[in-house]
Amino acid sequence: MSWINNLYVIYQKLDATGCGEVKHEILEAQINGCNNGGIYFLVLQQLMRIKKDKANIYELIKGEVESYIQYGAHTYMN
Repeated sequence: MSWINNLYVIYQKLDATGCGEVKHEILEAQINGCNNGGIYFLVLQQLMRIKKDKANIYELIKGEVESYIQYGAHTYMN
């Protein structure tokens, strides 16, 4: 699964659980990444903030975030 597919599932879960503000924060990072050419890394940074600051929400999307990280580690670190 690609990182963008993981991101889509994360958005769905956040919508389904009423976490629109968190979704907006991630979308903002994604939009800023489009302008700066670093979508993956800006979204990753936002996901790590959620992990640190909003652990209860992170637990809802943990599997997709871990897949997102693994995809990036495999793709961008090799």
